[in-house]
Parts: sequence; structure tokens; C-alpha cells
Amino acid sequence: MTKQQTTPKLTEFRAVQTGARVTVTEDEKGPRWDCSGCGHGRAEAGALEVAQAHAEHCAVLPMP
Repeated sequence: MTKQQTTPKLTEFRAVQTGARVTVTEDEKGPRWDCSGCGHGRAEAGALEVAQAHAEHCAVLPMP
């Protein structure tokens, strides 16, 4: 038998000041958020709420 792989669930927010993407992925390891602007992110419980708050306050422009 082969192990069934599931597609990670992806939620995306845009940073209010810069337009950078703040994404939340949920897979078998748990939820994780990442910011394309400042580069911050981590796996933690409540990642959806943290990512949403981060999108409201992140002011670092994405790298070109």
C-alpha cells in the first residue's frame, strides 16, 4: 500500500502597508505562517490569527 499524501491547506493575507504575502499552511506537521516581506514565520498553534495580525503591521518591503 502507498501512503496517501494530502495537499497542504493554504490561506493567504496581504500586508496592508506593503502588499507582501503572509501565508498560512496546514499540513501533517501542523499550522505554519510565513511572510514574503520580512521573511518571518514559524510553526505555532494559532498561526491563522498570528498571520492576520502580522499582515496588519508588517512594514518591510519584499525583496525584488
